[in-house]
Amino acid sequence: MEGAIPKIGLPIEISIMKRIRSFKGLRNYLYKSSPNEVYFHNAPQYWVRAMDFAPYFWNERKGEQISTHVKTLYLENKLDASVVTAILNSSLFYFWFIIHSNCRDLIMREIENFPIDIKEMSLETKRKLTNFSKLLMIDLAKNAQRKECHYKTTGKVKYDEFYPKHSKCLIDQIDCVLSEYYGFTSEELEFISNYDIKYRMGLI
Repeated sequence: MEGAIPKIGLPIEISIMKRIRSFKGLRNYLYKSSPNEVYFHNAPQYWVRAMDFAPYFWNERKGEQISTHVKTLYLENKLDASVVTAILNSSLFYFWFIIHSNCRDLIMREIENFPIDIKEMSLETKRKLTNFSKLLMIDLAKNAQRKECHYKTTGKVKYDEFYPKHSKCLIDQIDCVLSEYYGFTSEELEFISNYDIKYRMGLI
């Protein structure tokens, strides 16, 4: 990716990068405006949280609105929006984010340069990703918790907090579909699925 040196060294990491680097960047499929939206949190920590709905956020000063930490992507159609939602939640994208970023802030550079050719993707692959994306959205909403805190500048704040680690089985299914798409070996898929797993699942 232009402007970034990937933080990789293991042979399997190099192999994965070689498999995906020939695909077009996601930037080719993003629009400046569209009713087909994908929302993502720009401070992922151990999980990239992308959704097809705006996460609940309210403060005393301005009422209900979209959090300043939540950014929006615009796609051509609903199917592509669901595909992108699935991709951003995948462990593969998390791997891509970690090796190219400061590991704290998810910016457009990492999203726009992610190698995926949506136009050339088969309809069957898109439908699989869309199906798991819908199931993931339901699961994320089911496991969300409404939080409340106070700030001097905005007063009381209420927001929904999400816990993707409880939906790891669905995220793994998304990575399985992407593994077929990129032609990963079983070892490469296992590496991606278990990447940073102890930290992401809170095991240490």
